[in-house]
Amino acid sequence: MPVLRTGLGLVAAALMALPAAAQDATVPDIPAPEIPPIAKPPVLPNSTIPSPEEAAESAPILTLDQEVLYLSSAWGLRAQARLEAKGEEVTAENDRLTQLLSSEEARLTEQRSTLPAAEFRELAESFDIRATRIRRERAQAVQDLNAWAEADRAAFFRAALPVMGQVMQDRGAVAVLDRRTIFVSLDAIDVTEQLVAALDDRIGDGEGVVPLPEPPPSEDAP
Repeated sequence: MPVLRTGLGLVAAALMALPAAAQDATVPDIPAPEIPPIAKPPVLPNSTIPSPEEAAESAPILTLDQEVLYLSSAWGLRAQARLEAKGEEVTAENDRLTQLLSSEEARLTEQRSTLPAAEFRELAESFDIRATRIRRERAQAVQDLNAWAEADRAAFFRAALPVMGQVMQDRGAVAVLDRRTIFVSLDAIDVTEQLVAALDDRIGDGEGVVPLPEPPPSEDAP
């Protein structure tokens, strides 16, 4: 009667039936794949890393502070001195005329009780017209002085433009920007001081380029 074998018995019988060579065979060793090393970035010598000053020499963008450029230049200093002097003159004349009108108004008030109504009304209207004219002229004097200051400043930047272009060309840049409009930049690309020196040499203080306004005639008491 045949003998029944379990699963393990079948496997054992199958192994016994294999040729001896097959039983002695071993699994060949599979070499592990070689993993190439991770490349490291090259280390540059210190001599190849430019300093901020060296980088600025070839920077395509330069910056300047327009306010400092104008106020520090010989032109701007001359304009400020003239503006302050003329401003003091205008202020002194305004104060003088204010006192003059106040005194005249006080005298007119005193005469009110002694003059006929028609005559007083005529004097009062004449004073009002004169006072209005004086105030208008003094306000115009202030406006003219402010307009002169703006015109003189504009003339400065027109005269400065060719010099700025030459500095830009010498540095190999393509633009010069106001540094107040830039969020962050290297101080080394700022050419304000360089331009001040160049402008003082090339265009001077601009005396007489924009004539000062003539003051209105002096007003005296009647």
